[in-house]
Amino acid sequence: MKITIFGDSITNGFGTENRNYLKEMIEGKEPNLTVKLHGINGDDTYGAQFRIDSVKAENADLNIVFLGANDASPYILIRPDEYCHNLLKIAETLGLDRTVLLTPPYYNETEPTHYSKLSEVQLFRQALLDFASDNQLQVIDVFQAMFSVENPDRLLLRDGIHFSEAGYEVLSEEIIKFIKKGGVKK
Repeated sequence: MKITIFGDSITNGFGTENRNYLKEMIEGKEPNLTVKLHGINGDDTYGAQFRIDSVKAENADLNIVFLGANDASPYILIRPDEYCHNLLKIAETLGLDRTVLLTPPYYNETEPTHYSKLSEVQLFRQALLDFASDNQLQVIDVFQAMFSVENPDRLLLRDGIHFSEAGYEVLSEEIIKFIKKGGVKK
């Protein structure tokens, strides 16, 4: 099964020595999966629409859309409803029957490099969960998976947003769990 992960700097492995860590982790756990990463540092749901053709060209069995960390930033000026509608456009372009959306991730707002509040991320998360429910879209709640871990700050690098190896472990487990539950409607 071929999957794409379409997202921002977290998908791109920012801050890690191995930018393909997520890909290698998923493929190592599930050798029948082939993972193609499409991450751009700083991207949001508007910018992603300009590069969606390269993801669509992969013709993957499952497209995982992991955007929202930048959308929730007060510097980007995207409202939660815009975020959700942008994600719907992306999912429609990639195919609703083979696309799953990931909520924005947990992050540590106490880190001095942070410019946003955790409450903003939670607002975007809830907006996506509600929107997905209303529109019958598939969602993996990455925020909740991370938040439920004891000391979730250990899942992040020192900047408080990008993932450590432990964070990618949680993310890969959530993706694999979704696939094993038959989350693809194809």
